Amino acid sequence: MSLESTKFEKSQLRADALEDMRLIKPSEKLFYEKKLTEMSLSFLGSSQTIAGYYPINNELNILPLLQLLSSIGYQIALPCITEKKILDFRIWNMKKSLVKNRYKIYEPVDGILSIPEIVLVPGLLFDKSLHRLGYGGGFYDRTIQHFRQKDNTKFIGICYPAQIIPKLPRVEHDQKLDFLVNLDEI
Repeated sequence: MSLESTKFEKSQLRADALEDMRLIKPSEKLFYEKKLTEMSLSFLGSSQTIAGYYPINNELNILPLLQLLSSIGYQIALPCITEKKILDFRIWNMKKSLVKNRYKIYEPVDGILSIPEIVLVPGLLFDKSLHRLGYGGGFYDRTIQHFRQKDNTKFIGICYPAQIIPKLPRVEHDQKLDFLVNLDEI
């Protein structure tokens, strides 16, 4: 498959996934949000800092999970987009306000820079080979590649079960995750 046809296929998948996410029922959202906070946290190991995300476009709401993790002693960080178009992670005290960046994504402004041991990664679609399809900016791909060159950070995809498909089209720069949380298998 050519690069152009792969780009086109990804674009079509993004549009379809955004529409599918828009149609997720509120009861289904609540069901998976609750399931997320009830799952075993053993996959976190001895991590001290967990980076999450502030959900947009009907992404799985992980804020209750982040609140739980904060309450039991984990430091919580959120991504901030840098000039180099990779993500830095800043500690977020969940009581402090966030600001919208130029992409309309909330991020902390005054949190301390951190290198999290685990990053919970959003996306539009994921496949069983641990690849993800995001919004097309490449921020997580560049960030994963950057962190793998020097840190032992683990990147874990987190999504609704319907967002997991058998195989995604991919190109050379697409980065693989370390793990994918499938809430139907918990």
